[in-house]
Order: sequence, then C-alpha cells, then structure tokens
Amino acid sequence: MPQLVNPRSPSPYQPVLTIAVPTYNRSANLALLLRSLAPQLLAEHRVELIISDNCSPDDTPAIVEGFIQAGLQCRYIRNKENIGSDLNFLQCYNEATAEYVWIFGDDDVILPGSVSTILGLIEGREFDLIYLAPFGFVKDPAERGQANPNPWKKEFYNAPEFIHAVGLDGDFALISAVLVNKRRVEAYPHLPFVDALSTQLIQLSWVFTALKHFQRGLIVGRGLYAVCEENPSRPFDIALVFGVNWHKLATLFFDPGSKVQEAVLNNQLYSWFPTHWYGLRKSAARTQTAPPDTLMRPLYGNSPLYWLCAYPLLKWPTLLAGGWLAMLRGIRKLDGVVHALKK
Repeated sequence: MPQLVNPRSPSPYQPVLTIAVPTYNRSANLALLLRSLAPQLLAEHRVELIISDNCSPDDTPAIVEGFIQAGLQCRYIRNKENIGSDLNFLQCYNEATAEYVWIFGDDDVILPGSVSTILGLIEGREFDLIYLAPFGFVKDPAERGQANPNPWKKEFYNAPEFIHAVGLDGDFALISAVLVNKRRVEAYPHLPFVDALSTQLIQLSWVFTALKHFQRGLIVGRGLYAVCEENPSRPFDIALVFGVNWHKLATLFFDPGSKVQEAVLNNQLYSWFPTHWYGLRKSAARTQTAPPDTLMRPLYGNSPLYWLCAYPLLKWPTLLAGGWLAMLRGIRKLDGVVHALKK
C-alpha cells in the first residue's frame, strides 16, 4: 500500500491539470525535472502535482523533501514496496483529481513556460486527448535549442485521422506525450484498467478508452518538453510488448473490427515498427523471448501492412532491411509533408 508522505494543503480551487510523475531510482533526473517545473507551479492553483515513488532505493525521498521545503506544493506518495511500473502508472491515474491528467516521465523535462501554455490550451475547452510531440536531449534540455513556447497546434474530430497524425510524429505509448481528459474517460463505459496489468503498456487502457469515444483531440508540435535519450530502457521483448501486448489492448478496449481499432493496429505497423524496430533489433539477443515473426504473424498476418512494413524488418538480412526501411521512411516523410501542409 502507498504511503502519502506529503498531502497537498487543502485548496478551495479544483485543479484543471494533474501532473503525475511515476518515479523509480532516478533522483538526479527527477531533480532536473523539478528544477524546471517548480518555478512554474508557484501560486498556480490550477495544477496538482503528484510524485509517485515506487520505493526507490536512492535518495529520491530527500530530493523531493528538499523541493517541498523550498515551497513546492505536491503530493508525494512513496510505495512501501516496488509495485511495478504498470501499477505505479495506474496509481498516478487513480490519484489524479483534475480534469486533465498528464502522466510525465521522471527522466523527461517540462520546459520553462510550458505549464502556462498548456493551461491556456485546455482551460475551458473539451478535448478527449492531447498529444504533445517530443524532442530529445542527452544532458541539457536546452542543448539543441529546440524549445518553442508557441508550437503549432491542430485540432481533430475524427479518431482514425488523429491516430494517423500522431503516428507520423510519435506514438501513444510515450507517457509524457499524452494528456487525457479523465473526466470524460470516466464518463465512458470501459473495462477495469487493471485488465491491462503486465502488458507494460497500462497507460494505453485510458488512452484507448478516450480514442474509442473520441470527439475532439489536439496535437501540439515540439517545444514544450524534452525526452531524455541518455537513460536506456530496461530490457524488454519489443515484439511482445509493442506487437502482442499492443494487439491485446486494442482487442480489449475497442469494438472488434471498428475503424478506430483498425487504425490503431495499422498505425503500429505503418509507423511504430519502421520508426523503432530496426535500431532496436540490435538488442535482440538480450530481449527476445521468441522469434518476432512467430509472435507477430498470428495476430497481424492478415494485414497487408504487416507484410509491407513489419515483416521485412523482422526477417530480412540487415542490408536488405535497411534499404527497405529507407524506402518506408521516405514514404512516411512524404506523408508527413502532406499533413504539414494541412495545418
């Protein structure tokens, strides 16, 4: 059971935005995030900050306490034991009290001025989902000069179009990239989100619920936050998580054969695998539990996009796969240019 270390002082205001940070054993990264975020939250009653510490063995408690003593208003929850990333993410979602919930990675950074920009986008407006395009950094979030306090924005009123546009710029699995309207999600019928435990993608349960009932979404261009590229992800089977588990969640949370389910599955083949798989297959010896094609084909084999976009990257020799990948990226780049012209 979690221990509420620092309950936020009662406030007469209902927050508009909850920023919830699940953290584990990354105190230096968390400190970098809080140094950027804390000044943005001074006297900002519209934002609720939650830090959910998964029983970190490092000095995370001392880091958080130092910021609290310096005036940071937050709820610090320290789990008595490591409950795993999925349950910690779910705890962040469940503890959030604001209309919009932004679960944010502990090694990413919300850039100065971004909170007020985001509040300006959401306050008094009804979106089911907001997708924020990321940019990367290694040591210093300002190292590439990509910060932009006024990025481009585009609204969508059709779920498959929204899904496709997100796929051209990123993916829904990146937790820092998605704001979800919790009030709207909880008003929709849905399966218990605990049904997504052990997928390593539990955050998709509320994202997919919002997509199933989608009425209005917003995509915001790069410039408001930065994703750390220095910390390697903990080893996991890429085909199992982003192939099998992705399919499982799309089956659980969408109506079978619906256009939105089809869009989510096709986007994974068209966008995610061409973007990520080729570079990550170098770690296959450490992560694969079964040949990727053996895992993927029974689920995706009826889709032409599987044979066009995923199978060559899973099975072909490196040189051939690299050439095919270059062609796929060229197609997606042209697709992105077409979408950009429509902004």
